[in-house]
Amino acid sequence: MEKEEKVTKILYSFREVNKYFYRQMWHHADEMGVTLVQLQIMKLVSEEPNMSLGELTRKMNLGKSTVSSTVDRLVKAGHLQREQSKKDRRAIILNLTEEGRAKQKEGIERYHKRLHKLGDITDEDAETLLRLHQMVQEKIKLNGDEEN
Repeated sequence: MEKEEKVTKILYSFREVNKYFYRQMWHHADEMGVTLVQLQIMKLVSEEPNMSLGELTRKMNLGKSTVSSTVDRLVKAGHLQREQSKKDRRAIILNLTEEGRAKQKEGIERYHKRLHKLGDITDEDAETLLRLHQMVQEKIKLNGDEEN
């Protein structure tokens, strides 16, 4: 196989796998009654409590107005709460509510259940896949990517 053909096939394979993961995430969010962006925000805030809106905006790589309006909807739905930072009284931080934590936990369980067939991959194949993914990352990494 020629190099160009190999690169094209690898790219296509990643694109197809990504498409299937994205569809699963979309269906998952739909089942939970939230949007994909709302689901991602809840995940990020659960992983890093006391996150500021600015920090969340940077991590989401979306516009401030998009993130802000989505956070508003999550607050109104009772999944997120805004609080004044104890470190900087001017700053507002975000945290999941009890309802939001329960929704997040349910979401993780449902997502793992949705993708349970991935568990059928043998340990050896999974290790090979992960090793190959690492190799691909190293081959396409650009200078400065380490910072992201």
